[in-house]
Amino acid sequence: MWKMMVILMAVLCLAAIAQEDLAETLKRVRPNVEADAMLGYYRTNAPDLLEEIEKRRKAYPEAMDAYLGQLADHFQEVDKLRGEDNAMYDRMVRQEKQQCEVRKLSRDIQQLAKAPKKEPKNVEEQRLAQLKEARAQLRKLLEQAFDEAQQQQLIQINKLESEVRDLRRLVTERSKNRQYILQERFRTLTGEEWTEEK
Repeated sequence: MWKMMVILMAVLCLAAIAQEDLAETLKRVRPNVEADAMLGYYRTNAPDLLEEIEKRRKAYPEAMDAYLGQLADHFQEVDKLRGEDNAMYDRMVRQEKQQCEVRKLSRDIQQLAKAPKKEPKNVEEQRLAQLKEARAQLRKLLEQAFDEAQQQQLIQINKLESEVRDLRRLVTERSKNRQYILQERFRTLTGEEWTEEK
């Protein structure tokens, strides 16, 4: 029992050291990003990306800054929406969680698809059933993600169309009031009335 506790404490210490190192790297790469907030966001919504950071740190240390910068930029983009556009923020968080689940299922499918050389028949049947279920879940998740992305694009199109309508209305009003606008601008600039000179 105490050996298990010692191992657990060692793992937690290593994780804390890794988090501190990650926070220091992040401060260097993106000094304006709050490391604890970013790491908390990914820990909650996409924990597999934190694991990916550790893998990349070991395998490709020279590319670590760029990868961490991409994650920080994405976090800032999402975090900016919090408070400004809560509905959009919630959608982005939901998409983050969805993508995390997609990545997990794809890893599971790849692992389940690799058949051991000698596998008992009942184990093979169980593995194939799990593979079939994982594929079905992934298909369903991909369909949901696609539908949500389409819905989001339609929302953006509607918003842009509304802005274009407002701009057209403004241009039309300005055209109708052209003479008055010019006269007011002339008066502001010169302090004199606009008169037609002959």
